[in-house]
Amino acid sequence: MSAQTLRVGEISFTNCENIFYYLRNRHHPQGVSYHRGAPAVLNRMLRRGELDLSISSSIEYARGCGQYLVLPGVGIGSKGALPSIRLFSRRPLGALDGSRIGLSAESATTATLCQVILGKLLGYTNAYLTIASPLESALEQADAMVLIGDKALEADSHADTEDLFSYDLSVLWQQRTGLPFVFALWIVRKEAAERLRSRLGGFWRALGEVHDDIERPDEELIGRVLETRPFFTREYLLAYWDTIAYRLTPEHMKGLRLFYRLSAEAGLLERVPEIELFDPAGLYSPA
Repeated sequence: MSAQTLRVGEISFTNCENIFYYLRNRHHPQGVSYHRGAPAVLNRMLRRGELDLSISSSIEYARGCGQYLVLPGVGIGSKGALPSIRLFSRRPLGALDGSRIGLSAESATTATLCQVILGKLLGYTNAYLTIASPLESALEQADAMVLIGDKALEADSHADTEDLFSYDLSVLWQQRTGLPFVFALWIVRKEAAERLRSRLGGFWRALGEVHDDIERPDEELIGRVLETRPFFTREYLLAYWDTIAYRLTPEHMKGLRLFYRLSAEAGLLERVPEIELFDPAGLYSPA
């Protein structure tokens, strides 16, 4: 692989299938290699310098603050309800104070968000444990379990038949803060931004074109996703993609800063980070 190749992390969930489909099949940014994995895996690769850029957990930016920049205006945020970020419980939310909460190992952001909502916004005191088991066995170890991505979507599709309470964490956040939430950012290592500035600029411009395509998904993309996800219908898939904010607004950034502040107050971050944005002309600027 050339030293001028931009190594890009690709989240292996339905919420990103559209982004990478259009990057690969329509816009073809030059000098890019893609590396697919769950958010937590991509976080580690980015931190170790095995990736130059990744759509990655928003909490990873805060934890690696100082070595990262953010591509401006793009990411994965909520508009309101976002069904792939879920807390499943055999008890109602009001009965979870003092309980054991299982956290998915796949996403550091959602694990932190759950602790912020229960601890800072609701005032609960809980014990947390990371669980990799399927939902049914996880709920034998904990009173509630956080799932993300396709696992959350599949579990939510039959939660009613299993007598489970299902809570959308982005809704719980917005109800109590009045702000949307940012789950993922396009994070770039500073040294890569200096070394691969033109590659990054081209990739960022391609992303802008991709987000125009996302609003009009084509039938080949829809068919590919449905082939591998039998729990989806065409209507459900399109409705799900429509719940995701791929363009981040000033309100999203305000929500992100609040999340960082509350996380620091809860002892989940060492400090509140400054958000530095990649600028194709000048490398970076404060958000």
